[in-house]
Amino acid sequence: MMDRIRYHVDNLFAKGTATLLVLLGCSVIFLLAVLTAVMLATGISVGPDADVFDVVWTLFTYTFDPSGVPYSEGAWPYRIIMLLASLGGVFILSLLVGILSNGFADFIETLRKGKSIVVEQGHVLILGWGDQIFSVVQELVHANSNVDRACIVILADMDKVEMEDALRTRVNNYANVRIVCRSGSPIDISDLNITRPTHARSIIILDHPNAGEEGDALTIKILLALEQLHDHQPLTSVVATMRQEENVAVANLITRGQASIVPSEIMVSQIITQTCRQPGLSMVYAELLDFDGDELYIKHEPNLVGRTFAEAQLAYETSTIVGLKFSDGRLKLNPPASTVLNDRDSVIALSADDDTIILRPSHMPAPPVQQDLFSPSDVARPLPENILVLGWNERGRFIIKELQEYVHPGTTICIVDHIDRSSDVRALQAITDRYTLSHRIGRTTARTMLDSLDLCSFSSVIVLADTSVSIQQADAKTLMTLVHIRDIISKGASAHVVNIVTEMLDERNRSLATEDNTNDFIISNTIVSLLLTQIAENRDLHAVFRDLFDAAGSELYLKPAEDYVQLGAAVTMATVCASASRKNEVAVGYKVLNNGRWDVALNRPKSETMTFSRGDSIVVVAED
Repeated sequence: MMDRIRYHVDNLFAKGTATLLVLLGCSVIFLLAVLTAVMLATGISVGPDADVFDVVWTLFTYTFDPSGVPYSEGAWPYRIIMLLASLGGVFILSLLVGILSNGFADFIETLRKGKSIVVEQGHVLILGWGDQIFSVVQELVHANSNVDRACIVILADMDKVEMEDALRTRVNNYANVRIVCRSGSPIDISDLNITRPTHARSIIILDHPNAGEEGDALTIKILLALEQLHDHQPLTSVVATMRQEENVAVANLITRGQASIVPSEIMVSQIITQTCRQPGLSMVYAELLDFDGDELYIKHEPNLVGRTFAEAQLAYETSTIVGLKFSDGRLKLNPPASTVLNDRDSVIALSADDDTIILRPSHMPAPPVQQDLFSPSDVARPLPENILVLGWNERGRFIIKELQEYVHPGTTICIVDHIDRSSDVRALQAITDRYTLSHRIGRTTARTMLDSLDLCSFSSVIVLADTSVSIQQADAKTLMTLVHIRDIISKGASAHVVNIVTEMLDERNRSLATEDNTNDFIISNTIVSLLLTQIAENRDLHAVFRDLFDAAGSELYLKPAEDYVQLGAAVTMATVCASASRKNEVAVGYKVLNNGRWDVALNRPKSETMTFSRGDSIVVVAED
């Protein structure tokens, strides 16, 4: 019997604070009812002309304020009943304090666990936690700094307090943006529901720390959970990454093509491929992708109807038109200069903000286009290249495949890694005859190995991160390799500049490697984070970036300034833009040497005057 009673008591107390308060209230009512019945049955009165309510009130007073009432009044039976009411009150009040204290502690613990529902609307929802989180949140803070009541909600399978502490340490100046963290699994529909994804303005699914199929499988599960919550209604703007290209098709099937799926390995590989052949291109990508400077926007401008794309480029003073979004939804970077805009076309513009894409006022004179300072259109024929790849990871094969779209016949590529990569070399060599592949086995951190490679004979050196170890170990190995490379090249005799492209995984380690800005650094996680945030803010940019990074379309190039204008002459940026337009290219900025450092400037005012020297470059969007 006692075990059964104890069992029922345990179940009762396990029901929580609300149940205990109800039980305590019933106990109070029972105590008052018993004592009132005793007083009425014995004829004990609390005063002349007192009724039942007076009796109950007097007993209630003695029960809940036993120290503030006299015990010397009335006869002894009256005093004994009041004493019983007071003793019962002491017991009840003690239980009440304990229950409320535990209930409040449980409530605080629940809040600390991050299990309470989010009541936000129009927020940005981030699902998952990894190395990308800090870059993503920092960029979202920049993007929403001028938005009232902007909110970022994060759901991850981590402790809420740990997430908040980490964000306070790694993210700067987010006082104007509220960041709400919740603990839970993004693939659990009940946990996912507390973040109100159906009310979010956009949803970002972060890459899982585990590589390959496991990370992609988790992302697919999250997409399925979102689909369940949306009950087959159109999804909010969802952007996610996939490591394996074949998994992108699966994700598109789940979301019926409504989500923006970024093949992270391919896009980072494309950036590394383009950068290894064009020193300084990483600075261009950094300027283009982050929200700290100018970004890409899409805007409809009725006043451009009937004008050509070339004319539209010169119609803006502080924005650079790089492409068009046609009325049928197609997006095209660098369309033919003669393309005429119709009444439903929009421009793709590089500008400081979406509200700065403004046509030049009619009262402002257009800057002069100095056609007499155009350079001859003939350019030197590119030569074969000699490329060295130090290290290997899953991006290596993408980079080598992508190089066949850029390099010229006769190019040689040498791969050096501590593991035998001969099977990869044979497979890659079989798909192209534009370059010759070779492979050597050796540790890329060993000085003797690097000395034997004759680094000064290469036009480009690509240092890939070792993703088989932890991020900090990988970056430490990369830094060791980079120190040796710089020392060998500085002591060698090279008739040309060796372009060094270094892949790193943690943005914080870049400052340890940067001696100057003559080399390119590709921070893989940061690049992916920037892409995710840009697309989350404007989903049309997904197609723009796919076109920009794909060798089949128009890409960013750094081309010699003498290919466009005469060196040593003061020219307006309008002149540079017009010179590029006659070659069916779009000039978006320049790279110049300033006080011994290379500076990249994008989206310069058309009336700005520049004098270019040999070695300076024009940043253009071009087919090749």
